[in-house]
Order: sequence, then structure tokens, then C-alpha cells
Amino acid sequence: MAPIRGKKRSNGTSIEVANVLGAGTSKLKKKIRDIERFITKKRDSLPADVLLENERALETLKVELKNAENVQRVKKLSKKYHMIRFFEKKKALRRYKKTKKEYDELVSSDAEKKEIKKSRKKLTHAETDLLYVVNFPRDVKYVALFPNEDGDEGELDDNKKRGAQQTSEIRNALKKEIEQMNKTNTLPISLEEVVEGSVVDKTPLASNFETTRVQELTKEEQEEEEDELFE
Repeated sequence: MAPIRGKKRSNGTSIEVANVLGAGTSKLKKKIRDIERFITKKRDSLPADVLLENERALETLKVELKNAENVQRVKKLSKKYHMIRFFEKKKALRRYKKTKKEYDELVSSDAEKKEIKKSRKKLTHAETDLLYVVNFPRDVKYVALFPNEDGDEGELDDNKKRGAQQTSEIRNALKKEIEQMNKTNTLPISLEEVVEGSVVDKTPLASNFETTRVQELTKEEQEEEEDELFE
């Protein structure tokens, strides 16, 4: 929606919004509150065109706020999980290259179909792992591909066991979707781009995927971190 350029009305309100677009979440929230209070207070006495103009301005600002909040979330979480994603990408890429080399050698040496099929399956898993790391949504907490398995699961309390189970569900659901998207060439970041190192300016979001558990995680993260991120 195009920015609404406001002007001073005879009733005393200004709905100029251009000066707060791109100005940060605090100013956007303040302007939204101002317009909401004005509409609530003056709704019955406002001319229809003025009311409509304010409502359109409010809609524009709410969309802008949502976008600004998402940008902040991506920046915060990208910084927080940068190192673990960096090391997991290196590990996954190393495994992929090793598995790819083994597969290519079997094919070129005209090995048994059974061995080639087994190697191809292993390669598919390696591809999926690598694509998981680079395509995991930037706007939710990163779920590690190679979680620390040193702890004794039997010693975990019920809450931690449930949390581990949910984490595993999210990881497996996204891996399954990524594997399918890789087959149909619909991933935000393709395998070719990863191998070639041309993924610098790409930022996959939860909205890029249909996985129910990832969408649920998005909602949970927004509720849990909203006060911390955007106060």
C-alpha cells in the first residue's frame, strides 16, 4: 500500500505517516497508538472520509511495523546463532563432499546397482543435511542439525524430554520438506548455490516453508521474545 501523505485537518488531527516509515519500531508503535486513540475518541464525530483515511494510515503502519519487527528478529537471531550455523555448515559440507566423491567413484567404476543405490541414499541424506543448515528460517531459533548427545536422556525431567521431542519433530519435519523441495527445485537456497558459495544475500524465513511445526515455532518465538526484542 502506498504511503498516505497526511495534512492538517480542521478537526485537529494529522495523519502524516511518511515521516515514521522506516524510522524504527518505537516511532511506528507510537504513531499507531496515536491514531488508534484518535479513532476511538472521535469515531462518532469524524467525517466518513477522515475516518477512512485514518484507518488506511493505521493499516499501512501496522504492515510496516510487522516488517520492521521481522527485520529486527532476523538480525538478532542471525547474530545469536551465527557460530553454530557456521560450524554446522562446515561439517555438513565436508560430509556432503566426501559422500559425493564416494558416489561418483562407484558410478564411474560401474559398481553393483545395489551399492550405487545405497550410496545414492546416503548422498541424499548428506544433501538434505547441508540444505537444512543454509535454509533453516532466520526468523526463529535455530534447531541444531547435530545436537549434543552427550547427556543421558534417562536423567532428563519430563519437561526437558518434551522439549527434546518437540525439537526433534521440528528438525525432522523441516528436513523432510527440504528433501522434497530439493527434488522440485523450490528451495530458497539451492544445493548448487551452496556448493558455489553464492548465498550471501539470501534470507529464508519460516514463511518459505509449509511445515506445520516450523510455523508453530514461529508463533512461539514471537510470543516469547516480543518484549525482549521490541520494547
